[in-house]
Amino acid sequence: MDHRCPVCRADLGARKLSQAIVARMEMDCPQCSGRIRLRLHRAEVIVVLVIFGALAVLGGLAYWYRSEALVLFTVGTLLAGSLALPLLERTWLRTWPRYEAIAPSRDVS
Repeated sequence: MDHRCPVCRADLGARKLSQAIVARMEMDCPQCSGRIRLRLHRAEVIVVLVIFGALAVLGGLAYWYRSEALVLFTVGTLLAGSLALPLLERTWLRTWPRYEAIAPSRDVS
C-alpha cells in the first residue's frame, strides 16, 4: 500500500501502528498539516465482513453444539482471516493510495 501523504508526499507508513490503535477516517498530515482521509478498498471491507461473519456463525455453532472442535476451527479461521489483510495489502493492494486529500471547504457568506 502507498502510505504517502497525497498533499506533500511524505511517507506516513511509520504511523501505521498508531493509526491501527486509534483509527480515524480524517486527520491532519504531521508534515504539512494538510487534511487527509483514509481510503478503504472494497476488498478490505469484504475481508473484514467475512471474518466477522465467520466468527458469528462458527462461534454460534460452537456454543450451540458445545463442541470444542468447532471452537478450535473458529479460532483457526480467525487466525487465517487475520493473515488475509496484510497479505492482501502486500500483493493486490500494493499500489493502492491509502490516503486522499480533502479539499478545504469554502465558506460561502
